Amino acid sequence: MKSSSHISRRKAFGAFLSPLKRFTESLSEIGTAQESAPESLEQTPQVAVIQGRFCLAYQRSFCTTCSERCPETGAIVVEKGIPRVVAEACTGCGICHSVCPAPRNAILIMKKPELH
Repeated sequence: MKSSSHISRRKAFGAFLSPLKRFTESLSEIGTAQESAPESLEQTPQVAVIQGRFCLAYQRSFCTTCSERCPETGAIVVEKGIPRVVAEACTGCGICHSVCPAPRNAILIMKKPELH
């Protein structure tokens, strides 16, 4: 016995895929909106911040990886075995964050505070 409410495979797949199609279209619209964002939003000044509780050097282990790999001369200085970020020299590139060997990454990249 054949049912009178027969749905073709094309209609079934169309009904299944239409939410996915709407989702991908909305993602492309979001991408277009982000591409046209003002430069002031894209170029927010950033700075690295060392979290002492996670930094290996602060825990009396020898580690200078962040200062060795930093491309900005003088942005991270090591004094008595402890690294310190010089905010004026730091560009916030994030390389120190990506190379930090600590079990919990000790370096955050944060928005530079506006000083008035």
